[in-house]
Amino acid sequence: MTTQDLMPFEAEAFAIEAAKCEAQRAAEQHEREAKAAANILLKAQREQRKAEEEIAKNTRRWKRAELTRAKNDTLTAQCGINWYNRRRDAGIYWTHCKSYGQLLHYTDDKNAKPQICAGRKQ
Repeated sequence: MTTQDLMPFEAEAFAIEAAKCEAQRAAEQHEREAKAAANILLKAQREQRKAEEEIAKNTRRWKRAELTRAKNDTLTAQCGINWYNRRRDAGIYWTHCKSYGQLLHYTDDKNAKPQICAGRKQ
């Protein structure tokens, strides 16, 4: 049945009912779009928060590592009259005495007794 088959008052009621259905459909569509936009916004905020937490975690990790490196850079070894500084972060440190090849023991104790340089065995 088309609107041409209806009487004018019936056509008017039909048009009102169709307008109500169209308005309800548009409202539901708008609600779905708003919910989808809110989900996208929440996801973006969650990702941003995770990225900020990751940056903060890495910053704390780097600070701890820097403190550890600063502490370990103060390590020294003494073999006889030779002093050796340990700079492990730069990859610069002696593992053995350059004169006699004795294994070096690094320490941060300033009052540690020096190793006795045994000399090379003949």
